[in-house]
Amino acid sequence: MTKHTGLKATGRDALSAVIVMCGMLSGCATTPSAIRDLPELPAEFAKDLAPARTAPVLMTKPAAVAPTVAPVPPTGPIFAIARACTAIYEGYVTYPMTVCYPPTWFYDNLVLTTAKAAPATGKTAVAPDRYFKLSSHPQARFGLPWFCTVRSGPWYGHVEGKQLCGIDPNVRLFTAQILGAPEPVVVSWSGALSDVPPPLNLFGISQTGESCVCCSGVTCPDGSCKPDFQHCGVMPPAVK
Repeated sequence: MTKHTGLKATGRDALSAVIVMCGMLSGCATTPSAIRDLPELPAEFAKDLAPARTAPVLMTKPAAVAPTVAPVPPTGPIFAIARACTAIYEGYVTYPMTVCYPPTWFYDNLVLTTAKAAPATGKTAVAPDRYFKLSSHPQARFGLPWFCTVRSGPWYGHVEGKQLCGIDPNVRLFTAQILGAPEPVVVSWSGALSDVPPPLNLFGISQTGESCVCCSGVTCPDGSCKPDFQHCGVMPPAVK
């Protein structure tokens, strides 16, 4: 008799475990109406989705494409610059960031209201927050739709524009780090600061610093470039 009761208890425990697992994975639940009635995430926002490293979400991660600089033609001018500098810019940018969250029972009480357009910042109008569902994606698991937000900012942006020795100094390699998602979103391009690729908009950044290296020789204490430290006027200490 005792053994039979133990089997029943074991069965109840197993069933409880299944119910808990279904709740965790949302695989045994129906999609909450707040999510079910949302439009599907447009392809333009879904194409760059990838798992975040620091959170269990899918987020915008543009393909890492290294910017290139066209080589100088053999018969063309030789761009000889003494120093190659990296300009630092900081401030606010706009960029549509998508973050998709896995299904959870918390969405049963989710109330979504029509997003209002954010006020214009200077001459740049910020798009309102938008909500979508993600029903099919290679990274979207557990069967039920994921809940996605698309927000354009404004976000804080850190931009670096790097010159290269032997290349036209007016052509820089730019890298922008955009903060606002679970981890920074990185956008790269080459050319001038104004050549920033859409949809990134650098409406509120300004230069905050610059660092330089010598293309040949060494950097003297005064910041100038010389063949060696002796030409900087800095001599080694006398031997005692």
